[in-house]
Amino acid sequence: MATKAQAAWDALNERQRAYMTVLYDHDQAVETKRAEDAAAGYYDDTPASVWRWLNVVTPGTRLTSVQRALARRDVRDDGTGSTLQALQRYGLIEVQDEVSEGPRGKSRTVKAKLTRAGRAAVRAGTKEPGRRRAGELSEYAWERLVRLWRADPGTVRIWGNNTYDALIGRPSPPYAEGKHGDYRITEAGREYYRTRWARYAALFPDVAAPDPEGGPEPWPDELQRTLDRMEGAIELAHRAQWSAHRRLEEAQKDAGKNTATRESAADAEWYALLLEQAQARSALALAHRDRATEEAVVAIRRYAHAVCAAFTASVEGCPAGADLTAAVVAAADAGQDNVKVPKPPACGLHRVDTAVQEAYGTLAGTRTRRRPLPKQMQPSARAAWKDWTDPPEHDLVVRRLLELSRTVAAYVDGGALRRELHPPAGPDAPADGPPAPDVPTG
Repeated sequence: MATKAQAAWDALNERQRAYMTVLYDHDQAVETKRAEDAAAGYYDDTPASVWRWLNVVTPGTRLTSVQRALARRDVRDDGTGSTLQALQRYGLIEVQDEVSEGPRGKSRTVKAKLTRAGRAAVRAGTKEPGRRRAGELSEYAWERLVRLWRADPGTVRIWGNNTYDALIGRPSPPYAEGKHGDYRITEAGREYYRTRWARYAALFPDVAAPDPEGGPEPWPDELQRTLDRMEGAIELAHRAQWSAHRRLEEAQKDAGKNTATRESAADAEWYALLLEQAQARSALALAHRDRATEEAVVAIRRYAHAVCAAFTASVEGCPAGADLTAAVVAAADAGQDNVKVPKPPACGLHRVDTAVQEAYGTLAGTRTRRRPLPKQMQPSARAAWKDWTDPPEHDLVVRRLLELSRTVAAYVDGGALRRELHPPAGPDAPADGPPAPDVPTG
């Protein structure tokens, strides 16, 4: 039976879901930033009823971050007011709509804030992980405890008053012990890690927490190093391309210098030799740039096929280990001469499927932007820096392939997607029900 939150999400149309998803992403980004600041010791006691308000429309021509995110989803036509009012009637958001008189006439400011029911609806509809409960560790505190577990019997640095309180100050007995910022895990910390690992692994899939029972890592370290090396090969090829392009421009400038009028025959012979050398340098630099460009293209193809294979393995829950790494490498080797990559499967997470399928559709030519981006988001021509120019861009297909690979990699890196789709089973898994109340970040 569908929960109340799921029913609320199912009742929305695509436009309303896009608004809710964008507002939720911005809401969570603000919450995450506040949590990071609190963990670093910069605590702000502003209530959530204040900081959760988001600017949707502001005076002037500059687009807000919410408008830019909606524009990237092709939601740019008129109707912002009616959509927000409909979501407010459903009890999913609150809206503040003000019109003020200024020197240049009337201006409008629109703000929106997700309600608790609204956040629950987005989490239910997009399969976002549930909220942590009162008394549970924050993501940062859990990441510190994971580091303590990995370092045992070594020490780990712990920063921030909130994190100190979560791991040492509040628990009795504490989960860590030490002084001067260096701490080691206690037996109470080990027991908490063992008994709560399944819950936190599902709650914070971005944190790579090893199985306390010694089970296989859900994401092999060798596989991540392999993907990192493939990504690094792209960067190295691009650096070589830039270096060769700069040498080419230097040689072309030297070759273009006037050598017709010289005071003596010796000078003419000397500058003729310099001209010949400049032309030879130019030809060599051009060859180097072309070779570096081809190496970059091959590296992009390999990386794209590798991350797409890793994405598919994450969705399907393929067994981890050396075989998975070998399969990803084999996919990269087979696709290094082909820009066509297999279509990544849908994983069921709305935010992931939307981004990945849109990037793949752009590459395959099955998705085109309905309307051009607003002029505030149009890319501006890059000015030459001190008479130097950029090397030629890759072909459009290669650029789109690189964009797809980076989009996919953002979800598979570190095994976060795999842990989120196939979390470890545990008796403490949260049940369907109303979302937990907001709790202070610890």
